[in-house]
Amino acid sequence: MSRSKLLNNKLPLHRRKKEVLVLIIIGSIIFSTIFLYTYIINSPIITSKYPRINILCNEDPNINNYVNSTFELESEDSKDTITPIKSKIITRGSSPGKGADRWPKKSYRIQLSQQKSLLGMRKDDDWLLFAMYMDFPRMRVKMAFELYRSLESTNPTAILPESKYILLYLNGEFQGLYLLAEKNDRRLFGLDDAQDNIDSSFIFQIKHYNNLKEYQKEKFEQDWPNEDEDIFIMDEIMTELVSFISNTSDSEFFDPNTGVYSVFDKQNLIDFYIYNFFIFHDDFWHKNYFIARNTYPNKIFLITWDFDQSFGQHGWSRRDADHNPEFLIRESNYLYYRLINNTDFMRDCKNRWIYLREKLWTEEFILEMLSDIYKEIEDILEIDTSKWNPIWIYEKWDNQVEIFIEHLFQWIPNRLEFCDDYFDIF
Repeated sequence: MSRSKLLNNKLPLHRRKKEVLVLIIIGSIIFSTIFLYTYIINSPIITSKYPRINILCNEDPNINNYVNSTFELESEDSKDTITPIKSKIITRGSSPGKGADRWPKKSYRIQLSQQKSLLGMRKDDDWLLFAMYMDFPRMRVKMAFELYRSLESTNPTAILPESKYILLYLNGEFQGLYLLAEKNDRRLFGLDDAQDNIDSSFIFQIKHYNNLKEYQKEKFEQDWPNEDEDIFIMDEIMTELVSFISNTSDSEFFDPNTGVYSVFDKQNLIDFYIYNFFIFHDDFWHKNYFIARNTYPNKIFLITWDFDQSFGQHGWSRRDADHNPEFLIRESNYLYYRLINNTDFMRDCKNRWIYLREKLWTEEFILEMLSDIYKEIEDILEIDTSKWNPIWIYEKWDNQVEIFIEHLFQWIPNRLEFCDDYFDIF
């Protein structure tokens, strides 16, 4: 027997009990310290003002299949609270390991077992959770939604989802700040039921590079009619549409009765160009937008999407406000190649820009919109970005998030001035 064991055996019983008690106290102090640091001092929840979504699932969400889950929404406002209900969750992205799926902070799509109005938004069972990983200040996606929606009073096609900031917990683990948004679907755009013919309402998504000079089926996706309808009309409609865009003469294309404005909603074409030009929507024009129409003879309208590269930022890179993307647009989108080569169209864009700058998109209006968004999330930004974004950002710069926020607030007035000069020449 070792000396220590012999010594312990010889110690009085009361002394051995005392040592055990001391060990218990020390262990309790250590455990309490770890608990305090982990769950109190180092807690990511710095305020209860944010609605909290709790999702429980037996397996990790993936991009291939929906996973059964339980959904719960907690809010300071009792009317917004949703007690646990059955749901399904899937990771959003174009394909495994690509697009949004390659980032550590994942975006999700949630399907609820019941239609619910979440945080005052529409009643639905299909919802999106934007991780905003490449939106470093966590403000540009929300800003893009709100700015485009501001056009709806004078352009009924300027529709994007309503959205709310929330905190997400997955199996009890804090995932950070997310943007909960309505699904951009036929209900959002007020489209009719599907028909089994080319007069049907539809939503087609351009997911991969296509400049509209030829129809390539693999580059598109039919979102509506959806797979449940068992109706596929995209090939016939898009073949005819792309042929019209790429093969007609200028006189045919701009014919006042049968030309482009008899096919597309003209106000939509103008606002789509102005808006995406202003926000400097990069990684766009050749993909990341939707083509939609209500039942024929309604006209086609375009829906802008995917704002990772916008407002002069992409991830942790920044661009100047005086960049002119016109060359990119001409190369990437043959519809707009033809439109911006037309004097009348560009004059209409100029007049619309002047109207918006005088009546709506003043510098004060846009900066106030941005300020309101910033005030809503300013006390969670550092926590979320430090949790998810690359560590070298924090090693390279001090006040990292503040640099991107300041850039955004400076970029908008400079971009407005640049666009004023750009549209003025037409």
